[in-house]
Amino acid sequence: MSPATMNPYFYPLISEFPMYKGLDSAKPENLPVAKKIAKQVICLPIYPDLDNNHVTKTIKQIRK
Repeated sequence: MSPATMNPYFYPLISEFPMYKGLDSAKPENLPVAKKIAKQVICLPIYPDLDNNHVTKTIKQIRK
């Protein structure tokens, strides 16, 4: 598993979508915590067929 398969969970932020970009509440300076967290959170794989081999590979990749 490569780092490319570990995607950020909150990317892009909804505030970055074209329909929201013009809102004052969507300005980056109004969302410092959301911007910071979006860079730190990843979406881990979770699905019914997830096997132990994939779990082990995911754990190894995170520990790198």
